[in-house]
Amino acid sequence: MKTIIMMLCMTMSVFIYSATTGAHADLASSSPADGAILETAPTEVVLKFTTTIDNQVFEIDALNNEGASIASGEPSLNSAKDELTIPLSDQTVGLVTVPYSVISKDGHPIEGTISFTVETNEIAPATSSEDNQNSAVVSPTTSDTNNDNKAKYETDSSKPSTEPSNETNKQSPMTMASSNDAEETQNQTATPLSSIIKSLYLLSLLLLTGSLLWRFKGHNVPYLARMQVLHLAMLALFTWSQARNFTRVFEGVTWQDLFLRTEIGQFWTAALVITVLGLYIIGRNRYVDLAWVSGILIAKSLNSHAIATNVPALTVSLNFIHLLLSALWIAGLYYVIILWKKGTAQMFIPTFSKMALLSIISLTVTGSIYAWLLAPSISALWTTTWGYWLIAKIATVIGVFILGGFIRRHMNKNGSLSNRRYLYFDVVLAITILLIVGVLTQLSSSI
Repeated sequence: MKTIIMMLCMTMSVFIYSATTGAHADLASSSPADGAILETAPTEVVLKFTTTIDNQVFEIDALNNEGASIASGEPSLNSAKDELTIPLSDQTVGLVTVPYSVISKDGHPIEGTISFTVETNEIAPATSSEDNQNSAVVSPTTSDTNNDNKAKYETDSSKPSTEPSNETNKQSPMTMASSNDAEETQNQTATPLSSIIKSLYLLSLLLLTGSLLWRFKGHNVPYLARMQVLHLAMLALFTWSQARNFTRVFEGVTWQDLFLRTEIGQFWTAALVITVLGLYIIGRNRYVDLAWVSGILIAKSLNSHAIATNVPALTVSLNFIHLLLSALWIAGLYYVIILWKKGTAQMFIPTFSKMALLSIISLTVTGSIYAWLLAPSISALWTTTWGYWLIAKIATVIGVFILGGFIRRHMNKNGSLSNRRYLYFDVVLAITILLIVGVLTQLSSSI
């Protein structure tokens, strides 16, 4: 009965926690609407995103059917940082394509395109509205003929703008359309290679921080220096892979600007600095080690979906707790295997088992709060790629608890754990979960 309860609790906590991974900046609506046919030309295009976007680096342009830019000025970002506006010239007619690239609050580059058609070049009267306060400086690129009129924008001042005008749309009476209708939005970091790299980075992070937590409690987990080097290498590889994806999307952005001016780059820089600092201070004092663990896990929590919510202080704290408990589990499992080879694992297994139960209860509580705040529609489970991966994760976690039930029955029957194959199966399931998490954390629930 206890095993069944533990399975239900853990499965619920994993579902609830993962159900909050839809925090990317998807396009919520646009004016004119994607696919609209207009009788009068708009004076501007407005893109509304589901979350805030980085106000330092973004790209947007308006192109006619010949590929030439018809933007009449600099784009602007509103004070809420979720609405991007670009003014249009008075020669707007025919098919208009609006490509855009932005960085979501949780640090993912998002690309997409909308289009509409103007049947005449009659200009619709613009209506005044609230100020768009974060205007952008144009940095044109000249890499090829197709990109001669494409602009790179980096914010450094404030500028007023206007609300979208009221055009006539033959397809709909509204000029604001949901992004689910037609536009194509793509997260440029969600690749198989980047997902594998992120999984390896998470494994190294949890293994190192969890080992330090067990050492704080008096358990001498070995190979700490090797873990530090491994974590630094995985962090550098992960950061490089993410930065490379960013520079492919934003060709005019330098690595220096990416790491020092964007929010995501600043989190990468902080994590690298903390990790390098750890090479010199870890192992000298257990309280210093604990402070280092807190610092690196806070940096990771800030570089996550949790930061892109309306209550970031709460969701980042919940994410921190989740990472902390996951680290104890991964490192504890590693330590059991090390002790098994030395023939002393039976002394540590009861301690590890109690910690696992406490983690399950804590994950359930924090996960329930997280779901109450952020969980998307349940239909995302069977209508999105994100949902399919989430189902795979839940199934794998259920497998962990089924295995745990067999281990408990084996220990009750024999008085100890005498078959190490159970541990290896547990390790395989843990690695599978990390691989799935590597994909989930780069997907949106709308994808």
